[in-house]
Amino acid sequence: MHRLDIREICERIAVQAPYFAFTELQGVPHRMVSGTFVAEQPLGFENGPVASAEIGRHLAILGSCAAVAWQAAPQIYYLATKARYSKLHDVAPRASGASFQASAEVLIHDRRSLTAQAIVSAERPFAHLYCEYQALSESLFLRLFKDYRVPSPPLADSSPYRQSVQLDFEAPVGPSIIARSQPLAPARCAGHFLDYPAWPVAMIVHTVAQTTSRLLHHIVDKEVSYTVVKCDLAAHQLVPACEPLSFHTRCVSASSYLSHYVFETKVMRNGEIAAEIATELRV
Repeated sequence: MHRLDIREICERIAVQAPYFAFTELQGVPHRMVSGTFVAEQPLGFENGPVASAEIGRHLAILGSCAAVAWQAAPQIYYLATKARYSKLHDVAPRASGASFQASAEVLIHDRRSLTAQAIVSAERPFAHLYCEYQALSESLFLRLFKDYRVPSPPLADSSPYRQSVQLDFEAPVGPSIIARSQPLAPARCAGHFLDYPAWPVAMIVHTVAQTTSRLLHHIVDKEVSYTVVKCDLAAHQLVPACEPLSFHTRCVSASSYLSHYVFETKVMRNGEIAAEIATELRV
């Protein structure tokens, strides 16, 4: 293994701290990359040492690192378009500030796309991410998203990803619930495409966890914790931070006997579907 220059890798994938949160990166034989991170996003009612959305954030970033670590490459913007999070094993809770190890490998890579997979470990692997990305050159990204440009504010002292997005909830109707966000301040997505503040996919998934929790508690008529068994994502648009989103979640399968629930969420932007997320839970 050999240590990778984090500054150089960040430049190549167009992602910076604090969204990029690996404290070290290493190249591993067979064109893999490993890294270490400290969990920071709130768990809410989710069981486990790290929120599944945060695992998705770090593993998706690590997949793009693996794409550029083994070859000289210009700056490429990797936009996650499809992903599947899968829980592998139960792991004991960790103290605040605990670190986790992750490894990623490239499955398919060409000029326009990337497919990668990654695992996160604490003694043993406990979650897996499969991720497909659209790969955009710097010139193409800047041309496509020129209207998103906003000069980035100075970095805050603490990571904005330690806080959940605030939502306004409507009352549940049957097996469904709707929640609405306010626009994000550019500082809330710091490091996610410098000067082009946009909703990170992982932040959208983390916000969906709030609507899923609220609807689950309505269905079972009490507050309960749960484990995310699987989460499927399809991201259709890169949404600028200045636009609010609405989250339309419904329960498509509920079994109190099996303690098993499946939810689907459509994330809406101005009447269009920006992302779709299916979450399978075990209570």
